Amino acid sequence: MSPSATLPPLESIPETLARGTGNWHAAGYFIAADTPLHVLTSALRPDYYCLFLCVEGRLTATVNDRKIELQPYCLAAISPGSVISVTAVSPDCKGRYVFFTRDFLLRRNINAVLLEALHYLGAQTGYCVHLSKRKAGLLLQLYALLLKKRNVLENGLEDEIVRTLFYTYIYEVTLVFRSNGGQQAPIPERHEDLLKKFSALLAKHDRKEHYLKFYADALFITPQYLIHAIKKACGQTPGALIDEAIIAEAKLLLIETNLSLGQIAAELRFGELAAFSKFFKKHNGLSPSAFRRQLKREATVMST
Repeated sequence: MSPSATLPPLESIPETLARGTGNWHAAGYFIAADTPLHVLTSALRPDYYCLFLCVEGRLTATVNDRKIELQPYCLAAISPGSVISVTAVSPDCKGRYVFFTRDFLLRRNINAVLLEALHYLGAQTGYCVHLSKRKAGLLLQLYALLLKKRNVLENGLEDEIVRTLFYTYIYEVTLVFRSNGGQQAPIPERHEDLLKKFSALLAKHDRKEHYLKFYADALFITPQYLIHAIKKACGQTPGALIDEAIIAEAKLLLIETNLSLGQIAAELRFGELAAFSKFFKKHNGLSPSAFRRQLKREATVMST
């Protein structure tokens, strides 16, 4: 889409599914059943990731003004904010596809390997790789495990099981893209190396270090160069990644501890509870207390 064109509004997973797929029980992920695909009546701009492996038929789409054509065993990855138009679908077209949000994945886990995998998949947006049937086999096996959990709502652990399976699936998809050379524009080796080192530092220090200068000093570069390199490598600023990591840590503390909000704010090195609450609500849409109450309500529903 040209810079002057108006972007479609961001869509959540439930909003996309309301286009015709039907009801779905989770807001943070979707596992598709084996149903035929259809042309989209209008452009889609998701606020989530999509991984798609075509298994039958043909599909033609435009992703960020780049045309892609998928046939059996073609794998494509779509990142949040991309503009997608599905323009042609054969009557027999079927695929194995999943949607997932960063919030769902990072709800209980943030580490350098996962962040790097998401950055890499984001760089693959608008491209696809063609796999042999043998190479596609492992992805199909992993997808079959996800599919078994599609409608299971039994013991309150479904999200954790699904999340763990998603980690494995995402890592394997990343390896498949890498082994096939990927098709994204090449990232300068220096930038890619800095992204890995920055992600590792962030996973280690995100609770206590919120400022760009700390990470730039640790990497022996200027903050300006760190911004340039990280944005070049993954399309996001280091500041945005730091904020994302802090939110993930905050959610972890709200979910898994009985610490008061003031204690959590102190643990995350906020000078005042009000500053922590404002930061959390800005990035999550809910205050920390509202988020914790929501989790308790969900846990009560799951246990009944």
